[in-house]
Amino acid sequence: MDRIVLVTGAGRGIGLEMCRLLLDEGDTVVACPRRPDSRDLALLAKNNVGRLHLVPMDVGDDASVSAAADEIATHVRRIDALFNNAGVYPKDSGGVESLDHTDLMRAFDINTLGPLRVVGRLLPLLKRGSEKRLIQITSLMGSIADNTSGGSYAYRMSKTALNMAVRNLAHELGPAGFICLTVHPGWVQTRMGGSHAPLDMTEATREILRIGFETTAADNGSFKGPGGKTLPF
Repeated sequence: MDRIVLVTGAGRGIGLEMCRLLLDEGDTVVACPRRPDSRDLALLAKNNVGRLHLVPMDVGDDASVSAAADEIATHVRRIDALFNNAGVYPKDSGGVESLDHTDLMRAFDINTLGPLRVVGRLLPLLKRGSEKRLIQITSLMGSIADNTSGGSYAYRMSKTALNMAVRNLAHELGPAGFICLTVHPGWVQTRMGGSHAPLDMTEATREILRIGFETTAADNGSFKGPGGKTLPF
């Protein structure tokens, strides 16, 4: 049975590359960019009619997620795997006295609550899936144990909270056969990571997909990095 995989944050970077690689593997892809005007994604859809469904979704907006979920249900009857890639890295506003609380709340709304919105709204389709994979893209910067430098309050805190949310999802949905993971892709050459990042985007993305599909129920709720290494919370 062909897999049906949903990817958020699909308009560029790792999300777009996920869509390309999944299509190359013969999967059906539901691509959910925040904005509907991604030329690269539109071209990918044009070249994969019937196998790539383009559905705009702003994970930070309840109404957008609900509308997208309704549209997705008209295209597919199940979702076998979900890769929540959408995220934001607010500009570091410095120390606690100068924190931009608006940026802080936006980071939580997109990086932490966004994935929960998506899982919650799409759960009926996910329950029909054959693989029941829920993969959230996180960052080692969300590791409390690894934090030796401080800074980046909004990004660090929102990713730490995401890690906890996924552990909760593993406890809640594991008995129904779901495998829930957070995956740190490493420092990747994307617009967010910059051109000096050491990891090639295609290879890093291929590794995320490998981890997402090969990890077993024994690692449900875990925090993984490149090579499938278990990272410290």
